[in-house]
Amino acid sequence: MKRNSVYVFGPIHLFGQDYLPVYKNLMKLCKKYFKKVLGTYPDFWDSKETPKKFYERTIKTITKCDLFIGEVSSPSHGVGMEFQMAYDHKIPIIALAKEGTEISIMIEGIPNLKKVIRYKNTADLEDKLEEELKRLIKKQKSSAQ
Repeated sequence: MKRNSVYVFGPIHLFGQDYLPVYKNLMKLCKKYFKKVLGTYPDFWDSKETPKKFYERTIKTITKCDLFIGEVSSPSHGVGMEFQMAYDHKIPIIALAKEGTEISIMIEGIPNLKKVIRYKNTADLEDKLEEELKRLIKKQKSSAQ
């Protein structure tokens, strides 16, 4: 059974590379488990809105999700704000961090953080995320019974 929605996000440029292909792969993976998948896509977020309208639309959109998956290997004000939005709305979070990077103690301490997935490369990330999604869904099914 598919869950309702997931939001996959993080910085677009990370470690000197364009991370959009990584997010696109993660979003494709999430489509196996969620009816609606939102993410860090310029075409979704690129708009002619004022910053205030953009902020309001962002909150309205992402706080309705059932799960947040956020890349936290590199500091980002926007990602930190989105994690806070998830906390405020009691949305479970999975954080993604490249092995060898330090992540914010604030992110590690957020109460609704379900897991920090540390990964070596994109293939490792995809394998570990799929394993975690299966585990979370199995846990939700057993607690619903």
